Amino acid sequence: DDFMLANNAQWVGFSLEIGPEGGLYVLDWHDADICGSDVLNKETGRIFRIMPKVSQAKDWPDRYADLGKMTDAQLVALQTTPSEWHARRARVLLQSRAANKTLSASTHDGLRTIFQDRANPDWRLRAMWALHITDGLPKTDLVKSLADENAHIRAWAIQMLCEDGPPTSEVVMNFVEMAESDPSPVVRLYLASAMQRLDQPSLWRIAEQLVRHDEDADDHNLPKMIWYGVEPLVAQGTALAYILAVESRLPLVTRHIARRLVDADATEKLVVAIRNFPENTDLLAGMRDALEGRYDVAAPKNWPGVYAKLLEGDDATAIVARDIAQHFGDTEAAKNQMAVLKNNKAPATDRVKALQALSRRQRPELVAELPALLEELTLRQEVIRAIASYDAEPLGKRLLERYPSLNQAEKAEAIQTLASRPKYGWLLTQAIAKKDILKKDVPAYVARQLRRVVGSGFVEVWGPIDHVDFDEKAYTKYRNLLTDKALTTADASRGKLIFKNTCGPCHKLYGEGGAIGPDLTGSNRSNVDYLLGNILDPSGEIQDDYKMVVVTTRDGRTYVGNVAKETDRQLTLRVVGQDAVVLNKSDVQSREVTPVSMMPTGLLEPLSDREILDLVGYLRTREAGK
Repeated sequence: DDFMLANNAQWVGFSLEIGPEGGLYVLDWHDADICGSDVLNKETGRIFRIMPKVSQAKDWPDRYADLGKMTDAQLVALQTTPSEWHARRARVLLQSRAANKTLSASTHDGLRTIFQDRANPDWRLRAMWALHITDGLPKTDLVKSLADENAHIRAWAIQMLCEDGPPTSEVVMNFVEMAESDPSPVVRLYLASAMQRLDQPSLWRIAEQLVRHDEDADDHNLPKMIWYGVEPLVAQGTALAYILAVESRLPLVTRHIARRLVDADATEKLVVAIRNFPENTDLLAGMRDALEGRYDVAAPKNWPGVYAKLLEGDDATAIVARDIAQHFGDTEAAKNQMAVLKNNKAPATDRVKALQALSRRQRPELVAELPALLEELTLRQEVIRAIASYDAEPLGKRLLERYPSLNQAEKAEAIQTLASRPKYGWLLTQAIAKKDILKKDVPAYVARQLRRVVGSGFVEVWGPIDHVDFDEKAYTKYRNLLTDKALTTADASRGKLIFKNTCGPCHKLYGEGGAIGPDLTGSNRSNVDYLLGNILDPSGEIQDDYKMVVVTTRDGRTYVGNVAKETDRQLTLRVVGQDAVVLNKSDVQSREVTPVSMMPTGLLEPLSDREILDLVGYLRTREAGK
């Protein structure tokens, strides 16, 4: 838990170290502007020391002496001190003297006495580290340490044996036995870490044993480290990966191997595994994970028979199997989805899921159903989103006809859809020209998208939309409004609602909101100048992660967002008001990173003075809801 709160909004504390007197030293970046890509205030950093009012640290002779003037024997003795700082600094000095060939001959004997004869495991580890960095611990001793009674000694022996190159076959045999029978998860974690430094045969032998420990299934680190060890080789050795996935008792490892087998074009082998081991639901789940967002994968020849068997299993298995069938473009699955979508009595969540699956695959039979579905309140927002999947001018016209009756969220979704394709974009441009749709309904980033989609015809209607210089007049106007006295009258509860509608779709505050822009919780929100600078000039300083990316697919659809994740096969975009959009790179025709922010200029213009005061009042709060 937090034990000390800074009383300064510019505090950016990090890098904690214990000092020689037992104090806690903390670096403080101390910068009022941490949102950009550059360090603007390079001279403001500070160092703090945190001490209790009454320290429990005990003094001893030479506690504050110059360690550099101590003898080797004195530095060895410091490995048994209660002070971690002294023990660590003593090891650094011993390492330096060993490198300079000035270490006394008796030093290693003193360290070995601590390592071999003392009971305190902390002292033994310190001596082990000191022996290792002063070349006093031969490999024969490290091999013996693999059988030490202390798990941490065994673990560090594993690490040290792998530091200077691949270990010998004798050592690998020890590793395999330890992977099978060592009772300590600490040791197994070090073995998993060592896998990345081993040759392929040795790696697989150890991995085969580690994945059998079902007691590690819920461990936070072990399954991940095992996966990191085997991941580069899964695509190369699909037969071995198949065996490992089947034998694994660690769900994460099984799912990740299954997922990567699909990426390695070994889907048919994976289906064989699912057929032979239908009770291993993690194989099926991993296959589904690999197909998420992908609609370009054809079903392997052996899938239909296995799919029929899976449908006879329990409900959970059948649900996952149907999800997979949908990604394969299964005609029967599409018929079932259409039946669910047309069933007014089916749960809304099931109908939405069916609609999403059909639209993502651009099933032609859905086009005729969308106009009627647009009239259903429970589905309307998702239907608007589905229209963007089709290049059908009548759908765009129908959406514009319904626009005046849509609520605020639906209108925002409609604007996004109408800006996604050239035919829709031209319809929207004409509506803006006729003032059927107001310019204030179209965010700046959508206007930039429309310029890309429609071309010069949009600029003729809209006017210039490039980044403009900082508006000094607007700054003066709002700074005069947002005085300290006026802000005392702000209603933070009303400001929270304004934030939710104005800023919330893109920014988080106190854990609520979108992820298109930076999380505002830790920013310098108490400073009105800081807030106004970022609101009035959003493109002035942008982190790379939040630069606007414009992607156009081969079927003519345009997306605007920022990159959340990227793999060799897929690009995941964060898009305003939507879940992450996953695109296959093979479907991407063009991709451009723009130097402007997705955040619109003129954000405050539609708001009244009272609303601006309430919004800024909420932004300056220190706790959620206050």
